[in-house]
Amino acid sequence: MVMMDFNSLHDKFFDRSHGQDDPDLWSSHSPDSGVVTAAHYLASAAGAEILRKGGNAIDAAIATSFALGVCEPAGSGLGGMALMFVHWADQNRLFTIEGPCLAPRAATAEAVAANSNRYRGHAAIAVPTQVATMNYAHKRYATLPVHQLLEPAIALAEQGFPVTATLSGLMKEYSPALRKRSAGQIFLNQRKPYAVGDRLRQPALANTLTTLASRGLEDFYEGQIGRAITDDIQAGGGYVDREDFEPPPQPRERAPIRGNLGDDIVYTMGPPGGGMTLVQLSQLFTALNRPSLDFDCADDVVLLARMIRRARQERKRFRLKHLADAPGQAEMLLDLEYNRGLLKHILPPPGSGETTHVSIMDRWGNAVALTQSIERSFGSCVVTPDLGFCYNGYLRAFKVVNRRHPYYLQPGLPARSNASPTIVTRGGRPWALLGSTGSERMISGIFCCLMRLRSMDAFQAVHGARLHCTPEGIVILEAERFTARVRQALVSAGFRLDIAEPYAFRVGGLQLVLSDESGVTGVADPRRDGAAICG
Repeated sequence: MVMMDFNSLHDKFFDRSHGQDDPDLWSSHSPDSGVVTAAHYLASAAGAEILRKGGNAIDAAIATSFALGVCEPAGSGLGGMALMFVHWADQNRLFTIEGPCLAPRAATAEAVAANSNRYRGHAAIAVPTQVATMNYAHKRYATLPVHQLLEPAIALAEQGFPVTATLSGLMKEYSPALRKRSAGQIFLNQRKPYAVGDRLRQPALANTLTTLASRGLEDFYEGQIGRAITDDIQAGGGYVDREDFEPPPQPRERAPIRGNLGDDIVYTMGPPGGGMTLVQLSQLFTALNRPSLDFDCADDVVLLARMIRRARQERKRFRLKHLADAPGQAEMLLDLEYNRGLLKHILPPPGSGETTHVSIMDRWGNAVALTQSIERSFGSCVVTPDLGFCYNGYLRAFKVVNRRHPYYLQPGLPARSNASPTIVTRGGRPWALLGSTGSERMISGIFCCLMRLRSMDAFQAVHGARLHCTPEGIVILEAERFTARVRQALVSAGFRLDIAEPYAFRVGGLQLVLSDESGVTGVADPRRDGAAICG
């Protein structure tokens, strides 16, 4: 196996803390090739290398996905989930490949409710599905062999990479939880967080990835890796067992949900993903019949906060598990006329857990928006030492008291997520691919970016200040990047402010690819360690 050399990338991308306003550090454009934009520059480079070797967007997404599990281990990995949104160019087909984590068959609501370790530890682990999702996508749409797609991730795990300020900060923030559990053996350095610039090597994960490369991704469930996973979880008092891997989880393809955004069309992930809220926001904006929103205008920012709050309230009120759960409800929420009626409740009276994302487009016009997660940062904080990856903590996503709730824990139920990989079409062709991290804040971040794209360039749209509003009216915003007049207007309108620092981690990390007549442009979020690299 030929190992890739990533060292040349560190000089440009490792420390950009003083260059968050510099588009050259976060953007890349090509008139005739593809581009990969991911939340870590090394993962972007892995995907771009696959494009250069002739792989398509699915090949690149798989390689990037596994690479992110190595260099951004707090956000995703083999022990988590993946939701993929695809535009398949030669068929002009848009579809999702959905692989949410699943409730184990042995996890009853009564047992989980009584378990004090539900939020971290072995009892927090749901059935991991990231590998199953990549395997499904590879068998149906990829062109390169699995071992070639895993080469970059193996190289990163074996060679190691310098720990960024972002990862070091997460290690410090979550060090108490890591010390209590097996993940601390890998993601702490002698029980202390790795310092910025320390090299993190993961030989156990490299061995796991090498086994998958030689034996096939099926080994994660059906072979020695699968046995090691379930043996460790069972020994630790968790619920995932061999029965959950026989047969392995089966991702499914579905049509996306859609809504208007002016003359453009927004396509995204329906339940159990979080795209319903994004489509409703798009419909609310379309009902305004305005060309854009001005983020320097106090009235417009207040209006934006009202729209986000109302859309979040609607999601909380209807609580859809699948589109078919409540006939008519989903259609109503997505209906333009229904949302036009909501505006009277939004317009002022007269006078007055962690996630990662990848966006990819190849030279043939295939496109992938991929969001994957292990729930909160470092997931369950559990690692099988010989395997080297964090397991998810998605059992905390289920309800265990209210039997009427659509996410009341039942065996095999998919975990709810806010993940919303999104493709926007313009003139019938994919124009923007984007997605974000940030739990419930990711949809607000995507919508803020889409609003800015109506009057700004790609970098300005990703770089611009963000806000989010909870159903209770708490506005989380990068306050210093909004004017004092905007902040005062929000308070006067009855919102409570939760101040985030400029380029705050918690407002999300958004990855964008934009396609137009000049070619493709990728932009990585200055709030993370990502990069846009052409392939």
